[in-house]
Amino acid sequence: MRRFLGSALIVMLALVLPAMGQEAVVPRGERLIEALLIWRLVDELNLSEGQIARIFPRIKALKDIRLEVGRRVPPLVRELRVLVAQTPRDEDAIRIKVSELNQLRAQMEMRRRRLLQAMASVLTVDQMGRFALIQESFETDTLRLLEEMRRVVEDQSQSPPRR
Repeated sequence: MRRFLGSALIVMLALVLPAMGQEAVVPRGERLIEALLIWRLVDELNLSEGQIARIFPRIKALKDIRLEVGRRVPPLVRELRVLVAQTPRDEDAIRIKVSELNQLRAQMEMRRRRLLQAMASVLTVDQMGRFALIQESFETDTLRLLEEMRRVVEDQSQSPPRR
């Protein structure tokens, strides 16, 4: 099963990576990363059908939180940069913007923790331990894999065609 998933992953990445610079591909890339996480969870945690049904909607909700943070934080940061660069500085406006940013991050983290607790309640103790390890390494592993695949695709595009 792992060999098949690894092969399927490489094929999917090879299809997605050449177009990664195009805006239209971003949702496809997000779905690919979500699929990788789901495959890894099913494979490494040996989830039952009932566990799968209860966990997967929460994985989507976690992804939605991550996307919401990615959409809402940058404008606040840009506004804060403008406020800090102004002369004279409006200290009250800076305090308000910092407070907004901190509140948003706290709200998102609270939602994330609730979802993770709900997911943990579905898992056995052994699965919870393995899930925690997956959480710690998934993003790093995925970014490393994507970078390796990008290099492979670049190398293939730069090498002369075989005859």
